[in-house]
Amino acid sequence: MQVTMEQVINDLISEPGLGMFAWMCLVFFAFAGVIFTWALKSGQMENLEDVKFEMLEDGLQKEVIS
Repeated sequence: MQVTMEQVINDLISEPGLGMFAWMCLVFFAFAGVIFTWALKSGQMENLEDVKFEMLEDGLQKEVIS
């Protein structure tokens, strides 16, 4: 028994649970892709290592001032 693409699409449309799951996955991954692309283009992924050291330096400066 061979399954055609038309049968798969028909099952996705006619089965409410499976169709909704497929659309939710599609929307989620499209949204995640847009957010990840924005993060890369805006420079959010650059220089991830220095942030933790800056946080520690800020904490030390606050202790010295207090």
